[in-house]
Amino acid sequence: MIDISYNRDNNLTRVELNNSSLIKTHLPLKIQFKNIISNEIHYETELQDYWWAEWRGGEFITDVLIYSLDGTLLHEYKWDVVNHGDEIEKMLWFYLKSRQTQGIKSNGLVIGSHDGRNGHWIYPVKHKLTDVTLIDGSDKQFISLIENYKNQYHVETLNTVVTVDGSDVEWYQGGEGYTDTVVPSVINSWLDSSKIKKSYRKSIAINDLMKDKNYDWLHLDVEGLDGDLILALESKPNLIIYEDENLDIITKTKLDAWFLENSYTTIKHKCNIIAVKNG
Repeated sequence: MIDISYNRDNNLTRVELNNSSLIKTHLPLKIQFKNIISNEIHYETELQDYWWAEWRGGEFITDVLIYSLDGTLLHEYKWDVVNHGDEIEKMLWFYLKSRQTQGIKSNGLVIGSHDGRNGHWIYPVKHKLTDVTLIDGSDKQFISLIENYKNQYHVETLNTVVTVDGSDVEWYQGGEGYTDTVVPSVINSWLDSSKIKKSYRKSIAINDLMKDKNYDWLHLDVEGLDGDLILALESKPNLIIYEDENLDIITKTKLDAWFLENSYTTIKHKCNIIAVKNG
């Protein structure tokens, strides 16, 4: 009758309407795809019998709202990490859920949070499994980040650039901000130079951040700097998630050796890697 499916690998949500004679007085149904963090409606459409609709929204996670012809909410289909999440999302969820059930407090550090509407970490943070510090260096995205997590006692937000040594840096921004970085080659591979703006920013060293609190998990999405930040870590969190898409082979080889030396097991899913400390 009404079939809803998620394909996380393709970031696809699909709604199909079949054999709907029993609810024909409610047709057409209005379908909305709602972001689970900001509650914004990414897309809406109407469905008649034997029609379908899809939402492909990058990495945005959505619930599905189904309304009758007169505007009555018939059903809200909730995205669930266990049923619909990818491998890394599930591993982070169960790590944090396990600690919570044991009465162990978790505290995470997310560097490169963008506006907080997507990321492996958003579902457990939404469900308050962990305290978290969300960091983004871009002003525009940070304004939205504050709005999306206002009045969340377990969430701290910081607008700063994070580097290995805390030096002053050139900061490159452009487009929708997903490739903002201190590594110019990364943003240049995505955007025309006319759309890129350079500014000079102060930064904070990764180890100064790490010693500020007892972070047990770390999530990095910093467009080409992930490897350098990990290799510089003095404190070793239980769990690290990062993106290796913009890392060169030398950095990847160093990371393999670093994880082996520091007793981590790594699992790759698409361009993301989760590293779990053994024991």
